[in-house]
Amino acid sequence: MDTIENEHSFFEEVGMSTTEEVQDATSRWGTVCGVVSATTLALTLLVLAFVWPSAEAEPDGMSVAVAGPSEAVDGFTQAAGNELGEIVDLVSVGDRPAAVEGIKQRDFIGALVLEQEPEVLTASANGQVPDAIMAEISSRLQSIVSEQAYAGVAEGISESEVPGSLPMVQNTDVAPYSDGDPNGVGMTTAGIPLTVGALLVSVLISFSVVGRWQRVSAVLGFGIGAGFVLALVLGSWLQVYPGVFGTVWLALTLSLTATSALFVGMHSILGKRGLGLSAVLTLFAAMPWAAFAVPYQFLPAALGHIGQWLIPGATTTLTRTVSYFPDASATMPWWVLTAWVIFGLGLATLAPRGQHHSRATEDR
Repeated sequence: MDTIENEHSFFEEVGMSTTEEVQDATSRWGTVCGVVSATTLALTLLVLAFVWPSAEAEPDGMSVAVAGPSEAVDGFTQAAGNELGEIVDLVSVGDRPAAVEGIKQRDFIGALVLEQEPEVLTASANGQVPDAIMAEISSRLQSIVSEQAYAGVAEGISESEVPGSLPMVQNTDVAPYSDGDPNGVGMTTAGIPLTVGALLVSVLISFSVVGRWQRVSAVLGFGIGAGFVLALVLGSWLQVYPGVFGTVWLALTLSLTATSALFVGMHSILGKRGLGLSAVLTLFAAMPWAAFAVPYQFLPAALGHIGQWLIPGATTTLTRTVSYFPDASATMPWWVLTAWVIFGLGLATLAPRGQHHSRATEDR
């Protein structure tokens, strides 16, 4: 009898263990499916966040100055205004110096000087897209000048009025890229490693440094030190940021400090959730809307304008302005980065006493 009961108990245990193994296996495969689905969705959203704004970008918000006699300006506007009006806004200015001043202040991406010898003023440091737009406008102006010259010959103008050769449009770059970065590739790509690098350093500070003032000191030390080194490398050496060294240093310091302060501050208040929220904001919004390669006005649904209030977008505008357009106003990006620094450091210092130690302990 005891033998039968023992055998029955044995089979029950075997059955229970088999059921538990099946449940464990099912749970493990469920975890695999969940992880694959979640990571696939996250990657898709990340790629979409970067690609969609650029793919949907359309020319908008760009202005081109037109200088010269009123008759010439009116004639060009009538001949090409409708076509160019879909791409840029044509703004009449008094003369060539006024057009040059407007370009250097970033009011215009370029200018047309409709004098006896027509000239197109460009600023390649505005970026590849604005430069390509000005190249197209220059080609259009050359076509109009050629058509007018041929029309004059056909109408039988006097011999004294016939030019010795076909008028050619002269192109002048009033704000070119530096010799160290002649195509602006460094300027376009530098924003991504600046942001990602500051992100990684801020995570390291969050996990390894304990104490509110120690974390604040680490953030400030990183921003000032890394900003100085990068100003030497990207400014003095590679000429990616060829502006005044002190100004470039300050701009990079604010950018790096703002990013690291945001992550460290959010971690001080919310722990790992704070890091996650900061990463989502940076990777899915701030970086895609920073308009590293195109003018921020081109991005759809005003995303570019929103991006100018976030750290990468403000950094992109500020570094380009202080490097190549020192006469232009950069008040907004200066204040935006300063505000993010104050916000992040404020979170780090206002966290409840002992919170920094408990967060670091929990994360380990």
